[in-house]
Amino acid sequence: MNVNPKYLIYQDLIGLYVRAKLKSKPEDSEFSDIGVVIDESKNILITEKNKKLKKYIKKDHVFRFKLPNYEGNENKYLLEVNGLKIVGLPENRLRALKKKKRLRK
Repeated sequence: MNVNPKYLIYQDLIGLYVRAKLKSKPEDSEFSDIGVVIDESKNILITEKNKKLKKYIKKDHVFRFKLPNYEGNENKYLLEVNGLKIVGLPENRLRALKKKKRLRK
């Protein structure tokens, strides 16, 4: 999968490696490795790590997605996204992008 960082929030997030931290405690918490996104709903990301499933509420976290088309220095190719930007179904986020492009013309 070739992912353009500019349009990551408008794409399907399933299959991407992700880290997260809580927004409520930004100074205390570090980004923790939460695994690979296996499913996503409007408000929740479901991840799998070591054959365990966990659910994360999108609006309560800041996520760092590893871009799959880059190799090398791992921290250089992590894209940090506020969870509020990815709230919603993937198909609805894509529709929003198309509307933005039409309005710019």
